[in-house]
Amino acid sequence: MIGSDNNIKKALVVGLGYRTGVAVSNFLAGRGAIVVASDSKSSAELGDVLPKVDPSVRVVTGEQKPELLNEGFDALIVSPGVPVTVPLVAEAIRRKMPVMAEVELAFRYLRGMIVGITGTDGKSTTTALTGHILTRMGMETLVGGNIGTPLISFAGKTSDNSVIVAELSSFQLETIALFRPDVAVLLNVAPDHLDRYNSMEDYFQAKMRISMNQDAGDCFIYNRDDPIARSGASLVNASTLAFSIEERRGDIYYHNGAVHIKEGDRKILEADRLRIMGMHNVQNAMAAVLAVQSVMRKKEMLPDYERIAEAVYSFSGLEHRLERIGSFKGREFINDSKATTVSAVLTALRSLRGKGVLILGGRTKGDDYSRLAAGLDGTVRTLVLIGESKDYFSRIFKGHDQVPAETLDDAVVKAMRASGEGDVILLSPACASFDMFKDYEERGEEFKKSFHRLQSGELSWT
Repeated sequence: MIGSDNNIKKALVVGLGYRTGVAVSNFLAGRGAIVVASDSKSSAELGDVLPKVDPSVRVVTGEQKPELLNEGFDALIVSPGVPVTVPLVAEAIRRKMPVMAEVELAFRYLRGMIVGITGTDGKSTTTALTGHILTRMGMETLVGGNIGTPLISFAGKTSDNSVIVAELSSFQLETIALFRPDVAVLLNVAPDHLDRYNSMEDYFQAKMRISMNQDAGDCFIYNRDDPIARSGASLVNASTLAFSIEERRGDIYYHNGAVHIKEGDRKILEADRLRIMGMHNVQNAMAAVLAVQSVMRKKEMLPDYERIAEAVYSFSGLEHRLERIGSFKGREFINDSKATTVSAVLTALRSLRGKGVLILGGRTKGDDYSRLAAGLDGTVRTLVLIGESKDYFSRIFKGHDQVPAETLDDAVVKAMRASGEGDVILLSPACASFDMFKDYEERGEEFKKSFHRLQSGELSWT
């Protein structure tokens, strides 16, 4: 890897992406580098993206041939959605060319402290909540990474007082070299992206790269209730802190409806005062509190748990994550479009009060969907199956009442017909969205539009 950002005079950005590739291309071009941006999509498919790219950047679309490397680049910056196994990137690695993630590039320009948060589920909520608490505590806080704003966008906007809270996916961690968070959080590890990784071990190792450059002066926070995350804690050089809802042995733990810190056995949160639903969000809150505590102590500040608690209670959650969008004819509609894994859907189902209809499907990700079958019993009356996984899911869940739907409008209508007053209608797909939508956000927005069309009478269900 290169040792200094000043060495990047000519860069190849692989994957323009929805945000990251554009941000990296424009940043480097703005610093005077020669930039080539490549993407396997056609110019037509990138129609909304290309106008955002700096005019000095040369864009290469379509088949990404390794011969492009012959132009001679100081570095390749790989967007999160691009596997390192694609021929162009694999050949660059074979040639020992510098290959890095956007977060690696950004790290070299950022000042202040970094809190890095990873895990299979709960990353976005925990990242947003951590940033929310830090902001409420009066700290100069920036929130980004996989949650939306590329970290490179913060370059030149940070100071020694800044705290950058970054959601980090396994994809972003694959090609780091120097990136080092002051505080790293591992929420959980469950099967995900097995269409990209050869095994769970490979996926786990990608997650653990978050701690690879940490030392004893840094902090690694982990979920004591997750056996894989717990095993990871034994591999790190950083000091460790644990959270738990199952036993009173964590540095922060749940007991009798409240969250306690081990130090002084002090109760700091009442779980029923959280505005975000579900025990998984109690876990997310505990992780966020430990992250804030770690930041404050590294800044030689005493944590004010009363102010921290008020900040937690004021947090209303994020869109597309168990988001209540309204009621119609006695049914409550919940948008959980961000749930792209079996584990996330099982968590959502455990959070429901009563029974309901589950809208499920999309593009599969190599998960073990048979794990979901047991979780449906006693909770889900009917499955409404959408997307390219419909036929596959129909076979897996053949013992459960089910109905196929072609669109989200169709799914909402069929969910209404299959449900009764007091039921929940939950979109929690357990799949990626790319078969029908640009991303999970667009899928969630379309679900909300379908609900509002139902409410207005534009969609007839009777």
